[in-house]
Amino acid sequence: MQLREKKKTRYAIPTASMGDVAFLILIFFLTSTVFTKDKGLKMLLPEKAEQEDIVKVKPENIVMILINPAGAIRIKASGEERDIMPNEYDEIKRIVEERLLDRDTLLVVSLRTSKEAPYKNMVQVLDQLKLVKVVKDGRELRANKISLIPTSEE
Repeated sequence: MQLREKKKTRYAIPTASMGDVAFLILIFFLTSTVFTKDKGLKMLLPEKAEQEDIVKVKPENIVMILINPAGAIRIKASGEERDIMPNEYDEIKRIVEERLLDRDTLLVVSLRTSKEAPYKNMVQVLDQLKLVKVVKDGRELRANKISLIPTSEE
């Protein structure tokens, strides 16, 4: 008796619908993925002023904070200048609080920072300015008028 050879069965994965499955998975991930946006610094900016809306501020009502390209900080307030070391950021808060007690709601803080200055220095100074709070005659005063001015060195 002669035995017949068994036919070898070939197993194959059907790939006809593989493209459909890949596109369905791609569409699923594109629609279900959420990309977070960098929020940056949240600040309320005023509307652009017309020429007649520009207000003149007296120099004695301005506290000027300068940050140079190396990140060094200098404060100019009421004719006196002082350099602040990077580990003395709380000194900025103290100086602005003193000026706020003197000038009340007229105080304007001008933060001038170089475009080449480290970003963290500006953020730390802004954080200190937001912490400023003084109670005078039962009213709570804060440094609400902050002017941000980028400077370019020639």
